[in-house]
Amino acid sequence: MSKVLGKLFKAEEKDVVPGEGNTAVMQDEESPQRGDSRRLDPILDLIPRKDELTSSSEDISVVPGGLKRKRTEDGEILQREKSRRLDPMLDPMLDPIPDPILDLILDPMLDPILDLIPCEYEFPSTSEDISVVPGGLKRKRTEDGEILQREKSRRLDPILDPMLDPILCNDELPSTSEDTESRNPPEAALSARSADDGPVQKDDLVPDPSAMFKAKYQQQEKLGEGGYGCVYAGYRREDNLPVAIKHIMIDEELLFHEDSDGLQIPMEVAVLRKLEAQSEQHSASIDLLDWYVVDQELILVLERPMPAVDLFDYIQDKGGYLKEKEAKIIMKQLVDAAIDLQEKHIFHRDIKTENLLIETGMKLPRVRVIDFGLSCFSEEDDVYSTFYGTDVPPEWASRQEYKAGPTTVFQIGMVLFYMRKKVSFRPGMTFVKLNETKWLSKNGKDFFKACICEDPDTRFTLDQLKHHRWLR
Repeated sequence: MSKVLGKLFKAEEKDVVPGEGNTAVMQDEESPQRGDSRRLDPILDLIPRKDELTSSSEDISVVPGGLKRKRTEDGEILQREKSRRLDPMLDPMLDPIPDPILDLILDPMLDPILDLIPCEYEFPSTSEDISVVPGGLKRKRTEDGEILQREKSRRLDPILDPMLDPILCNDELPSTSEDTESRNPPEAALSARSADDGPVQKDDLVPDPSAMFKAKYQQQEKLGEGGYGCVYAGYRREDNLPVAIKHIMIDEELLFHEDSDGLQIPMEVAVLRKLEAQSEQHSASIDLLDWYVVDQELILVLERPMPAVDLFDYIQDKGGYLKEKEAKIIMKQLVDAAIDLQEKHIFHRDIKTENLLIETGMKLPRVRVIDFGLSCFSEEDDVYSTFYGTDVPPEWASRQEYKAGPTTVFQIGMVLFYMRKKVSFRPGMTFVKLNETKWLSKNGKDFFKACICEDPDTRFTLDQLKHHRWLR
């Protein structure tokens, strides 16, 4: 029977290529080659191949394995491959062959045929192969820079998957030195430098904040110490700019703020950054230049006006109190600074003589507000039940709560008290008794009384203080 069918379907033989197989002449004069290992019977010559490219004058060569190579317009050579799906169960294109005799012939031959099936859509390995990625894929860069993926074809049919798993692809692309990606995680590919540089450590790629700080700034003598840290003098190495270097221990008492990106940053850093972004050049607040986290310590590098001294020492240098005229100049600037903070929704919470810096290099003293370590962002109606600060307002003792505006006004009144108290104040003296003395002028006493009023609802606001007749 096979001889009879062979005569019916046998194609015209033209020539033989040694070691490769016979060459058949098709109706369109195309000359595909098929290897001897895949030529089972002349019947197979008439079975259509899926994805076969039509013959044209651009076909330039025939290669073993039943593939033709075609030159495209840009000169690139692609390979065309004849489909090797033979079973009518797998390919609807074979349905038109109704002869049951063919089924009897092809069924027992299916298994050995599948053993010879190479991978579909396989590209030859070239120097343009740039990477290997998980899943048996290789990426290839075309002339226009696009990256294509090549995949080993293994899914001919769910029934055949177990049979094809051990099949090795004839044109498998081995990983070479051109491969720049691997299946390993990115950490395994950190060593892009030479072996002479030594092993690459992940820590080498992360800047050391301590080294960065020391490379940029020189720390000098200690200027002061408080409950939350200490401050040192220093300068910036690049231009010898004087700076104040504040060291703060990071513990459960340090206040934090969650920024718009959901990150937790120290509250003092968040406040100073907002002030820097929204303040004018001659703002009363001190600018933040840099900040670092070193181990369990927060380091703030701050602007340091020169010459300057805090108000507490400034008062001591003046004999323990200031003249009313000078005290009025400082109070006017302090009220303006407090209004500026309130407009930016910042509550300092610890206005006192130690947290006010006085620049002394000008004819008149200039007030600068420092130490925002206890500050927070605040709205007008916010009520606080945990007190942070030094001078406690009366409402905290009576109501166990306080607000930003009235508390700031009370603390401003206390600054005035410390600037002038030594004139008449004696231990055990009340504010009422103090106002009976001549420690301030009549308008000055009225200003002070408006600041320390026991009822926060009737206490002056910052705007009322600004327009008080004593400050005019």
